[in-house]
Amino acid sequence: MTTTRIRRCGETALLLDCADLAEAVSLAARIEQWRPDALDVVAAARTVLVTVRDSSALPELRRRLVALLADPADQPVAPPPSGNLPASNRLSGFRIGASDPNSGSVEGVADFGDAGSNVSSDAGSDAGAEEGSGAGAEGGVAEVTIDVRYDGPDLAAVADLAGMSTEALVRTHTSITWRAAFGGFAPGFFYLVDARELGAGGPNAREPDAGGAGASEAAGGPSAKPALPAVPRLGTPRARVPAGAVGLADRFCAVYPGASPGGWQLLGTTDARLWDLDRPDPALLAPGMTVRFREVGGRSGDDRGRSDQRR
Repeated sequence: MTTTRIRRCGETALLLDCADLAEAVSLAARIEQWRPDALDVVAAARTVLVTVRDSSALPELRRRLVALLADPADQPVAPPPSGNLPASNRLSGFRIGASDPNSGSVEGVADFGDAGSNVSSDAGSDAGAEEGSGAGAEGGVAEVTIDVRYDGPDLAAVADLAGMSTEALVRTHTSITWRAAFGGFAPGFFYLVDARELGAGGPNAREPDAGGAGASEAAGGPSAKPALPAVPRLGTPRARVPAGAVGLADRFCAVYPGASPGGWQLLGTTDARLWDLDRPDPALLAPGMTVRFREVGGRSGDDRGRSDQRR
């Protein structure tokens, strides 16, 4: 590990500075597996926050973290198994539908790939993921598939930035195995990253289709070439981004859980409810979960045609 600094953060927490996102996620997973006397372990882009109940526990926590950092294990660690996820997230093949009459999905319903008996009433009768998409296939990590209409206002602009047609952009975006690295910005908002950047793609990580420009070489460690370029935020954020908007910013992907201002470039929309106070666990996603996107419905036809002609 390359983390060299542990800082006190407030009265009851320690903050670990990390070299990059991959190290932060890996370190947070190792701490979760070790599970000290901590209330919470929160990864961010380059930090991990570990909180305790009382300040008297901080010296022992620091001692154990120093010992953990001295461990020579420097390989990425898989996210915690789904047993650490909220009960309502331990579902069986739960698919999230995007109100498309031909998709066979149920509006606002989500299906997780991880086998479990705690299927909430939100799951309805639409359980059953496609073969190979169950979370159990990746060491017990829960997986969710989100249906998306690729009708976003920035679809053509992002395709141009990536040097590909909109069709190739959609194929590439849906071929990536995304990992929920950390949450922030708003309740239910998760920063998703290509799992290959974390060295956690697993045996089921899919390569972009041959038509997708920027396709990476064989999925491997965190140094694998990204399938998509870093996407800049809009110069002027939108005053209102609708709930369910699917966007890109830098190397992250996210789904807006509710209407809010935002500067991410929008590829499409989904009816998945990322944050729902009527559920026992309002957040649909959790750190370490695998997310895949699936195209349903139509796209912005004018943008698609214009981008194809550039090729």
